Amino acid sequence: MVIYPIPVEVTQARIQLVVDQNAKAPPSTINQDLQAVYHAKAAALEAAIADMQSEETPAVDVKV
Repeated sequence: MVIYPIPVEVTQARIQLVVDQNAKAPPSTINQDLQAVYHAKAAALEAAIADMQSEETPAVDVKV
């Protein structure tokens, strides 16, 4: 089983969300924090896919 590390940006966004929830922040602030978490996850996923695609080597080498 492959386990991928959680990017720092995602962790920071989650921590900010918990801090604001515990501080009883207004709903708009909580929504902004949730959006920050979603955006951080999406950016991390895009970066991981780009890294994976750039590292792939062709399985078959066809010469004509």
